[in-house]
Amino acid sequence: MIVLDMEWNRGYDKKPLNEILQIGAVRMERPGGPIVDVFNACIRPTVHKKFDLGAKKLPELGAFKASHQRFPGAAEAFRAWCGGDRVFAGWGGGDIETLNENCKYWGLAPFEAGEFFDFQRAFAHAVGADQQIALWRAAEYCGIPDVFDYHSAVNDAMYTAVLSRWLTQEDLAWRPQPTPPKRRRAALRLTQVPFPRQARQRLGPTATPEEVLDARSSRTALCPLCGRKQGIARWHFIAPKEGRTAQQYYGVFTCPEHGRFLCRLTLTRREEDGLWLGRRSVPEVTPELTQEYAAALDGGVHICRGCGRRRRKKPARPAEPGAGES
Repeated sequence: MIVLDMEWNRGYDKKPLNEILQIGAVRMERPGGPIVDVFNACIRPTVHKKFDLGAKKLPELGAFKASHQRFPGAAEAFRAWCGGDRVFAGWGGGDIETLNENCKYWGLAPFEAGEFFDFQRAFAHAVGADQQIALWRAAEYCGIPDVFDYHSAVNDAMYTAVLSRWLTQEDLAWRPQPTPPKRRRAALRLTQVPFPRQARQRLGPTATPEEVLDARSSRTALCPLCGRKQGIARWHFIAPKEGRTAQQYYGVFTCPEHGRFLCRLTLTRREEDGLWLGRRSVPEVTPELTQEYAAALDGGVHICRGCGRRRRKKPARPAEPGAGES
């Protein structure tokens, strides 16, 4: 069995490839068994010219930049290391797909997995969780010491392999029950084009939360790619407990050229005078952010004052008899 993990970079250009920067893997005889071999390849980036926010935080980014190994050579070395083993596992199910997307980009043969085990899904079943669990949180739950840096592919592969000791055959075989497909909200179709990190904007102070939400500076957003001004007409929020004010608000604006972007506005109240402050940002679109926005759409909504109606132009007054005559 091969337990693998990948680190990659999306970049800020229009190329859709998640360019792999590191291939890490360990070999096990069976889930829960000892690690018998290790593979690690740091790959020099050549597709994207810039690193996205996630890639910039990788602990071995310097090793990727200094490496002389390109993806085709690393992939073939990994294929040779795997040998005839076609049983793969990982924390989540996206690594094999990303690996084969890179193989297709470079014109290489795909990796064929005869069987794949999603240890993240199995672990969620083992602990009775109804959502995905981050690797570091699962290790913390099991009391595994964090002696290696996370977000290094080879280290994450080792953590994943160790966590398999907590999994049973029932956990590995479990599959979630299919649910009826939901109609996709049009509002969730956010742009997937990467964009540079945007500065946060401070708002207020004001006497009420509504004044922060309704302020023109709160409702006017700039496209992070071209800088065009766009407007936000409503804020969605997850309904708070009774007697409390929601802290997180989400709004959408649309750039005619680059698509739909999500704004997040956070409210806080100053203790010294009770005034309200806001902090607004245009964050990078991630699966977690999309889930937060979807939950807010099922919560409450604040219609910004002045955005619900448009002023109607007054009809032109008829000319008086004789006007304009000489």
